[in-house]
Amino acid sequence: MSTPYDRPARPWDLFNKNLGRVETEIADERFSICKTCDFLLPTGNCSKCGCFMSSKVKLPNASCPENKWGQVVLSYKDKEIK
Repeated sequence: MSTPYDRPARPWDLFNKNLGRVETEIADERFSICKTCDFLLPTGNCSKCGCFMSSKVKLPNASCPENKWGQVVLSYKDKEIK
């Protein structure tokens, strides 16, 4: 069975309650890397991928398009469909 972790992050993953989030320290570390990057626009978007980085850094299956930070492995809780 595949999970959302088996593919790159998508914007709608932010609304998936079964998809966990990285720890605050990891999100902060990722975003601090983004803040020093030439591709971060004043709007907070990345000019490479177009994402709002303050949100993207929280997703475990997200990664930087410039390979400055990568995915974090978390477990996925899939709800049983009845």
